[in-house]
Amino acid sequence: MALQGNAAVGQSGGPTMVINASLAGVIEAAREMNEIEHLYGALNGMEGLLDERFIDLFRENDELIEAIRYRPSSALGTCRLKPNEQDLKRAMEVFMAHNIRYFFYIGGDDSQTACHALSELAQTRDWEMSLVGVPKTVDNDLVITDNCPGFGSAARFAASAVQYLACDAEAFGNLEVIEIMGRNAGWLTGATALGRREDRDAPHLCYLPEVTVDPDKFLADCHEAYDKYGYLVVTVSEGFSFAESEVATTSGKVDEFGHARLGGVAQALGDMVEEELGVRGRFDRLGNMQRCFAMAQSQVDLDEAYAVGDSAVRRACAGETDVMITIQRKSNDPFEFECETTSLSSVAGRTRVVPDQLINDEQNGITEAFVDYARPLISPRAEMPPALPKYPRLQKFPIAPKLGDYQR
Repeated sequence: MALQGNAAVGQSGGPTMVINASLAGVIEAAREMNEIEHLYGALNGMEGLLDERFIDLFRENDELIEAIRYRPSSALGTCRLKPNEQDLKRAMEVFMAHNIRYFFYIGGDDSQTACHALSELAQTRDWEMSLVGVPKTVDNDLVITDNCPGFGSAARFAASAVQYLACDAEAFGNLEVIEIMGRNAGWLTGATALGRREDRDAPHLCYLPEVTVDPDKFLADCHEAYDKYGYLVVTVSEGFSFAESEVATTSGKVDEFGHARLGGVAQALGDMVEEELGVRGRFDRLGNMQRCFAMAQSQVDLDEAYAVGDSAVRRACAGETDVMITIQRKSNDPFEFECETTSLSSVAGRTRVVPDQLINDEQNGITEAFVDYARPLISPRAEMPPALPKYPRLQKFPIAPKLGDYQR
């Protein structure tokens, strides 16, 4: 028998251009389910869940839900809270106090790990519920799934931005080093090459964090490319380092998950190559635009993001729990996919890096196999609907707390 009660949904980690399409998919599917009486949105993800900061998403109107579907960043707010044992116990208390029988968490690896921990705890309690992870990350580093919603649009932006920056570099005969998001996985950095049509097109060199870079070969590659084309564009992951770790890429600070904050590699490499080549060097860091520049939304990415949210609700109400929704590619041209599931334990704590066969032999670029994999995900460009509200916010109808303040 299907569980009868309320549901909750939260968003976590770094936002994407399409994360709210997943939220819209959850909301619209939940409205069709007789088992779900109310759908509560947890403001700022796990933080809102622990603090009982909920809004009733069933009271939001259809126009607003349709509007947020195309808006970047997290409409419910986000967080980077890594729950400890006390937090997990509190979360279970909140679920029980608000009769929450379904929980959907939209996020990347750390979010899926948190969802799995909650699911394991729920199975030890006298409280039946279904917990389902909804994938999202621009890093495209979740295992099992073909790709991650959020990646396609970020890849589209990164590839486009590199082409435009290259025009400026070529006009001046300069060198340009561009830093791309990606700590351990170089999917987004590799995607910067998706805009290349001719040999002289940028990026001329592309370095993923999966490869060990020799400093001398790096400079030799830069020399060769600059001499050949008269300008040079290099894209590097923020997780880039030489074999001897000669380039410092961390600030000494850590984020809320305990990961070192990365950044600064483009400037360090730009200065290094400028001195070596004796030409003007520039550097750029695409930064948060990679995950929020909605004009670069891919229609495939939007469709996938909505589908995983919709599928999460339908599978939960059908009895599935402790799973993450996955995307399984059916064809490239036209691009077709289906949603399936994998256990959260198969995803939690694992990172999918770019495999060797997708990196070229020189380890300074990608292969055609990478292009064949990624290019269908970045097109066509989505057409944003007309007359959207300027800045829709889902914070109209707060739900009264039942357990009182929580001290973390």
